[in-house]
Amino acid sequence: MEDNKQTTHDLIDEVQATAPESIHPLLDFLLRNGKAIAIGIAVILVLAAGFSGYQYMQQQKQVKAQSELGTILIKYSGTKKAEELAAFLTTAPSDMKPAVELALAKAWMDDSKFMKAEAVWAEIAKRNEAMSPVASLGQAKCLILSDKPEEAVKILQALKDKTGDNFTSTIDRLLAEAAEKSGNIQLAIQAYQGLLNNNPSQRLYFESKIVELKTKLN
Repeated sequence: MEDNKQTTHDLIDEVQATAPESIHPLLDFLLRNGKAIAIGIAVILVLAAGFSGYQYMQQQKQVKAQSELGTILIKYSGTKKAEELAAFLTTAPSDMKPAVELALAKAWMDDSKFMKAEAVWAEIAKRNEAMSPVASLGQAKCLILSDKPEEAVKILQALKDKTGDNFTSTIDRLLAEAAEKSGNIQLAIQAYQGLLNNNPSQRLYFESKIVELKTKLN
């Protein structure tokens, strides 16, 4: 044991003797604090391993969630699909929730549960600014299909003021339908006029609708 210690000291002395003078302070620091440095390195390695393990676990959770969503979309239909999506939404990873909500809204619409779909669209519009215009359109369509055109008109008019020229034709199509069903003939004519101006290829249809609606005003 003593021979080993002596050999180690001889080696250290040799390194110090052959090293340039400029790095002697660094060598002295390393030799004096070698144990602390080793412990620090060990801690860093443990933390890095823990972080890698956490990342792996998160990736596995993501893969599992994606697989579960895919199974629901393929395996189920109708009310069962919507119910399974609603249950999955409560545990889905946060970055998957927007996609799950869209799938849920569509599932309720496919099942003709329009007010349930409307509630999902309304939640998306409230919490997801980027998806708000599309969600509001979905919400309005569900209200029209649920015989609540007056509420649809309010949403569409607010959306039109908010989005400006964006989604103009889509908004006007729904607004024309909702306004006509609600008995607001003048607003329906205005919406069809906007469609006529922006979609000349469908001029004959929109002109005929405008003429038809104007006869109801007389």
